[in-house]
Amino acid sequence: MYQKIIELLRIHGYIKNETAAGPVYVKTIGKSSKGVFVSYDENPDGSRVTQEEIEDMIREGKRMLGDQTPVMVILLSEHGNHVFLDPEHQFDELYGPVSAVLQSSRKIQPEKEKRTWAAGTYKATILIFAVNLILFILSEVYGDIVYYMGASRPDLVLYDHQFYRLLTSNYLHFGWDHFYGNMVTLIILGTFLERIMGSLSYFLLYTGSGILGSLISAFYYEAAGEIAWSAGASGAIYGIIGGLIALLIFQRERIRRIDGRWLAFVVFGSLFHGFQSVGTDNAAHIGGCVSGFILAVLLHVLWTGKQG
Repeated sequence: MYQKIIELLRIHGYIKNETAAGPVYVKTIGKSSKGVFVSYDENPDGSRVTQEEIEDMIREGKRMLGDQTPVMVILLSEHGNHVFLDPEHQFDELYGPVSAVLQSSRKIQPEKEKRTWAAGTYKATILIFAVNLILFILSEVYGDIVYYMGASRPDLVLYDHQFYRLLTSNYLHFGWDHFYGNMVTLIILGTFLERIMGSLSYFLLYTGSGILGSLISAFYYEAAGEIAWSAGASGAIYGIIGGLIALLIFQRERIRRIDGRWLAFVVFGSLFHGFQSVGTDNAAHIGGCVSGFILAVLLHVLWTGKQG
């Protein structure tokens, strides 16, 4: 729905410009201009967009384009309650076409949602969760033998060449709290990213981030002279966060329901907590996040750019 509105604006001669309040689509006729913001009526936490936030968009648009420039805000709703905010009544030519697009989207939405769920929209996340759950149960039943078989350790990886541990360690967890925290984050952020990227690209990003995060961790602890066992999905989870950051930077219009400030708070807050805690593998976290960012650019941003 969002993308269709953007395409409609482009057809009508509106060009994307970045502002502090998000993208504004500007049409210039002679010496005059006008701008349109397109947003959702709910924030990532489920709260409604406030009048103050709407006024911030209009204020930012006028700051960029000029105080006399008319600015409209189109608020899209997942529930079909779309709103046009055109205080200066300068966008009459858009009401009909935009309304037609919104009406057609409303008609096909139930069928589309049913089809995507039937196709297994989140099958990669479900698979990853299932493997983590099975191995967590096995580790609880059989104890340390499971960690000895699959957890990562610098000397075993770098000198004994047991490279499989770079992968298997991402599916093992030290206790319930470790498992629960990672799986909640996987389900909340992973399903969101999988829906945007597609299951295959998302799975490659998750797996690649986990492996690279584990490898960076092994090199770090070897350089530090520490022989430490490492396990957990955190490196791959941070890869998901890195992927979301890449989309926020390069494809902001496709991911408006994630607040960049909130995501930055999650990243830096988690890293700060990790540096304050004993036993947290921050090397894997940072390595996974950077790897996820790069893999998202390679697997999705550049690819969709070529397709477009």
